[in-house]
Amino acid sequence: MGQPRKYPVDKQTFEKIINGKFVYIDKTGLVYKMTHDYRYVFLSRPRRFGKSLLCSTLKEYFRGNKDLFKGLKIDSLEKEWTKYPVISLSFADAKDISVAGLNELIADMLDEHEELFGVERKGKGNGIRLSNLIKNIYKKTGQKVVVIIDEYDAAMLDTVDNDALQERIRAKQNSFFTPLKKLDEYIRFVFITGITKFSQMSIFSALNNLQDISLMPEYETLCGISMNEFLTQLKPDIQAFANNNGHTYDETVECFKKKYDGYHFSHKLQVVFNPFSVIRALNDKMLNDYWFSSATPTALLKLIRKFDVKIEDFDGIRCNAARFNQPVEKVTDIVPFMFQAGYLTIKEYDQRRNIYTLGFPNGEVRTAVAESLFRYNYRYEDGNVRLLMAYQDFADFDDLDKFIEALKRFFRKFPFSLNNMNEKHYHSILYTVLTSYGADISANVETALGKSDLLLRMPKKNYVIELKYDHSTSSALDQIDDRDYRAAILDESKPVVKLAIKFSSKERNIVEYEAVEEK
Repeated sequence: MGQPRKYPVDKQTFEKIINGKFVYIDKTGLVYKMTHDYRYVFLSRPRRFGKSLLCSTLKEYFRGNKDLFKGLKIDSLEKEWTKYPVISLSFADAKDISVAGLNELIADMLDEHEELFGVERKGKGNGIRLSNLIKNIYKKTGQKVVVIIDEYDAAMLDTVDNDALQERIRAKQNSFFTPLKKLDEYIRFVFITGITKFSQMSIFSALNNLQDISLMPEYETLCGISMNEFLTQLKPDIQAFANNNGHTYDETVECFKKKYDGYHFSHKLQVVFNPFSVIRALNDKMLNDYWFSSATPTALLKLIRKFDVKIEDFDGIRCNAARFNQPVEKVTDIVPFMFQAGYLTIKEYDQRRNIYTLGFPNGEVRTAVAESLFRYNYRYEDGNVRLLMAYQDFADFDDLDKFIEALKRFFRKFPFSLNNMNEKHYHSILYTVLTSYGADISANVETALGKSDLLLRMPKKNYVIELKYDHSTSSALDQIDDRDYRAAILDESKPVVKLAIKFSSKERNIVEYEAVEEK
């Protein structure tokens, strides 16, 4: 048996990954194509999706460090290996930063590059210094300059709820980036990454030749791990994970798919896995929620408060590309941010109508967003361990009675001030709680005659659930039958249970429930 493979946990430097013999998913064929197709490129991808590693890979490629690429795809494509001077700027540390702090960060990066290339500092403004730096590097080396800008929007994302501060930060960055549009004769390649697209930034308004490849099918898998890469380049790692957990190879693949894949960045719907979570899971030999918990999604939480959204609002959003690909400054719609930040993805594409269906990419994101929505919509911090345990018994042993009793205890503790006293309120809470537990649940599923409240697919049975507020459970069961909600359950392999739950305005709780299993 060979030595265990090493995983690049928290490593985003191409040189360290290659020299350290860590697992590397070969993206260099696409790197070669991109750098020969275009000269000015923008790529939007969610955080922790490999953007910084891609920037590092580009940096070493343009520096002509051929030895690092031996055996990789680009080794057979590139014949010249020209050494270009590279200016590499990262705004990763610009999160939660003041305007003065941003100015200082930019100045420090310019200091570093002026020293590296032996260029005398000229001009007071950072934009003037950048222009002077590029021109003098070209004069000194005789080679055009490569400019790589990583996480350009970090400072902007933390100000989505503060228009005045965002405008000041935007003005500061605009003054820095503006010179790029006048330096074309000195530039070989410009690559800019971020999570979102702020159209009022000068890099978009001034660089009219900037190619946004974010939704282009040929670059859909430039960041992340494609299905083919997962099944080929990571095959021994999947098998090792399976052996460690007592599962088969095929079972393990299905678990990883359910938990971490499901991202689609074009209408071609090529499956992409979240690389951060996959590498962490392989390293830890455990399936955990790594991506969402790796950093507090500050911007998401701010927008959740601003728009008062419910998790059922994101099930099956139908729209055209103009809606989810639009810029996110002065946010009037949370959907573009949710898509660009990776909380939503393309699930289906109707080519004839040019309509996209958006939804959560996988179980990891769906569960984590539900937890956040529950905490920040209802500001209710109780851990509800007993309810979670009861749900797990419901899933494992079909113990519905125990779960309903746990729900009653949960609603007894629910704060009076957060109870809106209507059916929709209880519907939203129940749906959000179950989703946060990883349940396979759908809300407001349409049939020919109406919309069922909830469809819950459990390991042993499927449940068609109808909620009533101060109305009888018998009326709920009749409604399930009369409107044929059963038709929404497509899985014929498991029994179907019609579940009616009555909430009382007086008790502010469940007062009656009735379950009828179809024969």
